[in-house]
Amino acid sequence: VVARHAPLARALVRAGTSQPTSRARARRISTPSAAPLDVEVILRHAEPEHRDVVKRAVERAERVRDRWTVETIEFLDPGALHSVENAVRAVCGDEVEVRAWGGFASAERRRATIARADSVDEEEIRDTVRVLRVQGNFMFDAATHRDFLGAILGTGIKREKVGDIVVTGERGADVMVSPEMAEFLSTALTSVRTVKVEAREVDASELKVPEPKVEDIFSSESSTRLDALGSAGFRMSRSKFVAHVESGDVKVNWKEVKKGRYDLSAGDVVSCRGKGRLEVVDIQPARKEGRFACNLRRYV
Repeated sequence: VVARHAPLARALVRAGTSQPTSRARARRISTPSAAPLDVEVILRHAEPEHRDVVKRAVERAERVRDRWTVETIEFLDPGALHSVENAVRAVCGDEVEVRAWGGFASAERRRATIARADSVDEEEIRDTVRVLRVQGNFMFDAATHRDFLGAILGTGIKREKVGDIVVTGERGADVMVSPEMAEFLSTALTSVRTVKVEAREVDASELKVPEPKVEDIFSSESSTRLDALGSAGFRMSRSKFVAHVESGDVKVNWKEVKKGRYDLSAGDVVSCRGKGRLEVVDIQPARKEGRFACNLRRYV
């Protein structure tokens, strides 16, 4: 299972980000000329959970602009990356670019390299992410994405040091990490659950990202609210799904939503902790008045 995939690109565009168009090319953000904005104003408009990383990113962007340096931020989820891009664009205009790379084209978690326009080549950007291969015999004790992540964080490193994790079944997993973490984890990571493992860095060309498992769901609903489409897509009662929403388990386009009445549109992506991810592919008025024909795609 991959920690998420290219077909979600439409939601990334809606959230203000877009996926790289090929594995050989890191994402490049061009910024139109604009008058710089006050940093405090930008922080007030950023999502509360992103304000610390946005503040640090802006400080780095200003340093890059003034000193002609190049700086790379640790792994960010799509929501945080969107906030960082907007903030850097608002403060530095077209003097500074944000380029993001996560190890492969459809990676969800990516590192953001901040640099003066045209001052860094693509090879340097791709080199900010390394592939750590974690191998062991999981034939009789299958491990999940959560198991691998838990074992890695158990070595004492922080979540932002780890990118996507591509689970490869009974063989183990490939983990996207920063260069320094690849070296550290090659000795610090010795087991996942009850299985002894060997961790070593491999060339990115050896990475094989499997196609995601998807389920297309067609449903007729009385509304396009989160609680209606979420319960249909995740195949659970509305009351049970609402409980997940109110517990903070649900995000829409990588932003936490705690109200079931939140209205969804085509292109939105809904994630529910432990249940996978749901893309709203299309919504059309149904033949029956007051109903909506909804095309949903669940990633498991």
